[in-house]
Amino acid sequence: MIVTPSSLFALAVSRHRQPWNWSLHFAAVVLSGLTLFSHSYLMLAASLILLGVGFFELGLDRTTESRWFRFVSRSVEWEKDWAAAPWNRVKCSRLAFAVLVAGFTVWALWVRELAALMLLAGFAVLAWVARQNRESGNDR
Repeated sequence: MIVTPSSLFALAVSRHRQPWNWSLHFAAVVLSGLTLFSHSYLMLAASLILLGVGFFELGLDRTTESRWFRFVSRSVEWEKDWAAAPWNRVKCSRLAFAVLVAGFTVWALWVRELAALMLLAGFAVLAWVARQNRESGNDR
């Protein structure tokens, strides 16, 4: 059997979209943030191991109906929808904004700039409040 890069990518994406694997990848991203903040090589190794294990076939039981796995299923569906959307100006600008915010977050965690981290947390809360207002019908 010939293995091509596209078949490896398709396998990685299909494994990433399984609930337990997605949870491991989420934990690896959170641990990577703590790694940047603490400058710990041990945490870096742990986050890389979690990221790698998330691409294996885990063979775990089906997920139970819980709040976490509802969040995981919504997130996986959002990822599928985002990947299926055509590349246009809106998608490119949102991706550029996400990369900019991620770069700023990495910098703030690495230099331990608490003011910048609190600014990011405040921005996240304001975005959440704006979304809740929009969903409840208040567009102001």
